[in-house]
Amino acid sequence: MRLEIIICVAFMVVSTVSTAPNGDKCTEHRALQGRFFEGPASVSADPLAHFDSPMVTVFDDSISENWSFDAVSQDGKASIVLYLTRGTVANNRAAQRGLISVAWANGTRYMENAFVDVSTLTTCPKTTSGLWTNNSGNVTWGFIASKDFKHCVVTLTSPTINGTFTLKSRGPPIYPGGLVYPNAQASVLFAPEMYWQEQFPVADAEVRLVIRGTPFLLYGVGGREKNWNPRPWAVISQNWDMARAIVGPYGLIIWNYTSAVDGQSYFSATVTKGNEVIFRTANQEASCSESYGTMKSTYTGPVHLSVPIGSEDSLPESRHTGYLIDLIAPKTSEHWQFAIDFSQTTFWFPASETLSVGQFAGNVSGGLIGKKVYKGLSTGSVQELVL
Repeated sequence: MRLEIIICVAFMVVSTVSTAPNGDKCTEHRALQGRFFEGPASVSADPLAHFDSPMVTVFDDSISENWSFDAVSQDGKASIVLYLTRGTVANNRAAQRGLISVAWANGTRYMENAFVDVSTLTTCPKTTSGLWTNNSGNVTWGFIASKDFKHCVVTLTSPTINGTFTLKSRGPPIYPGGLVYPNAQASVLFAPEMYWQEQFPVADAEVRLVIRGTPFLLYGVGGREKNWNPRPWAVISQNWDMARAIVGPYGLIIWNYTSAVDGQSYFSATVTKGNEVIFRTANQEASCSESYGTMKSTYTGPVHLSVPIGSEDSLPESRHTGYLIDLIAPKTSEHWQFAIDFSQTTFWFPASETLSVGQFAGNVSGGLIGKKVYKGLSTGSVQELVL
């Protein structure tokens, strides 16, 4: 089922200053669906810019900026992912789009695209909010997040979906490679043309939605992040594997990414405990002195990512069913190992003629080698080359 409301108007970006009811000065950055500006986009890579601030202020015909929110239920059987995007997406240039995909515990799935007229990012001293809405006012998707990276609430209102998706952070905001925000020496550039900010590496999640009359309730874990790209994901990316997890006292965020720009592999892995980073690396090469990690696909788990039963799409299933992750810190002689098995497909569809892309929920076990083995939950995304 799809909701597509597309009204072509001249694309423009407007920034204004307003006063909130409490007297605080707020800045609004508004983008309208429609035509793009000729010439280069205006992109920020400022490491000190707040992680919910708009990093694209002038859009061309290919750039996009995307806020992502995801979660898995306590039993690993239900899952959700939500994207709020400004700019070119799904072959729609200069779009304002929301996408939601959910999987109930029984395997039933629902996906909806909402192409709307305007998105507005409002930055205030204590909060940042984003609002995606249409001119008639009957579709409003948006979020409000505290600027201290503690909590965030997504609210969806439309003829088909109503409710909230709440995240309460359990880790610090981090850059690619695991440095904690703010850090002037960090970089938001993860790979060529791939910018990344992780607002909530791991979080407690609560979802209360009604989707076409059917409740979707979820209590579990998840997280949220932001990416911006001068060109579409399917153009600049080959395969990738990305996962977040909460396992006992540990939080994990890891991304193994192969660029289509230069054909090279890029890696980031971070382990948190409470609000502290206790392990971080961007290195996949074994070392006697520097921290490193590996993320290897596994093939014997219970779930391959797949299209829904009865789908007209004949897309092959994912080849792998999970991951074995090893993270080694030679200086402290610590070795974490985590095993993730997919437990539910949130979505699985073609990203291009040569790529399949998906979102999963998973069960995870692990911890420090030689210590207690914990069990937990994972969410993540996959992009796989079609053989």
